[in-house]
Amino acid sequence: MKITIIGAGNVGSSVAYALILRELANEIVLVDVNEDLLIAKELELSQSIAALNLDIELTCTKDYSCTKNSDIVLFSAGFARKDGQSREELLQLNTNIMLDCAKKIKDFSPDPLFIILTNPVDFLLNTLYESGIFSSKKIVAMAGVLDNARFKYEVAKKLKTKISSVDTRLIGFHNDDMVLVKSYASVKNQKLGELLSEEEFEDLENEVKTGGAKVIKHLKTSAYLAPASACVRMLESIRSGEFLPMSVILHGEFGVQNKALGTMARLGLEGVVEIMKLELNDEEKDKVKKSLIKYQYIKEDK
Repeated sequence: MKITIIGAGNVGSSVAYALILRELANEIVLVDVNEDLLIAKELELSQSIAALNLDIELTCTKDYSCTKNSDIVLFSAGFARKDGQSREELLQLNTNIMLDCAKKIKDFSPDPLFIILTNPVDFLLNTLYESGIFSSKKIVAMAGVLDNARFKYEVAKKLKTKISSVDTRLIGFHNDDMVLVKSYASVKNQKLGELLSEEEFEDLENEVKTGGAKVIKHLKTSAYLAPASACVRMLESIRSGEFLPMSVILHGEFGVQNKALGTMARLGLEGVVEIMKLELNDEEKDKVKKSLIKYQYIKEDK
């Protein structure tokens, strides 16, 4: 499988490293405009491949012709979020970069699975869909897996249990309007609502929603190891057939037409294979509805 990563910064290079460790591709192409960065990453990653005694072909380049016939394209270029900056403020900054890169990819790989990692993921996915460069089925965005990982982490930490014993689901936008689906969350097959009070769950919810901001505060740049791990989990699900939270273009689900929203979906090389139908409780439905009205996905009832 040939995977192209656009953007050799912290996220892109971390994804490349994770792909090598998990042996998910036999060919990796890392594209960036920074020649010094490319030289450094090619040395680091090639030596990593050699250290692990693997036969993975790696190309670090500015030349988009090297991306020809990519099965999957991961977009991680653009500006990272700064302390105090919202994901939405990044939209205008990163839109033009993404569309320019997507058009260049299209010249050499007409129908890849295109996954957006750059913020704000949901709204960049809307822009990519509206551009018509790729079909709606073949474009998705990663964030739900990351947010859900933060959900699992906070539950495990709060209840002092193993992460593997925690089952969580999460939908909605990759921002403060994400919806942690408590009705589907469990620990060792016991419902989360039976283990946490409303107040405890609200505190945990806040920890999840501020998970990225806390990293920025202390690291002075956006998270990159956890996003890279979440991306790799998405790619592994192509083989496993697992449903995972991700942003996809909806065609009627939640009453939304032709807009991007995080939901539970199954992914294949052919794109979005299936969207899981969730039976939300009234509180969860209300949270989703309010967020959809807020971003003008649907009209408010009169």
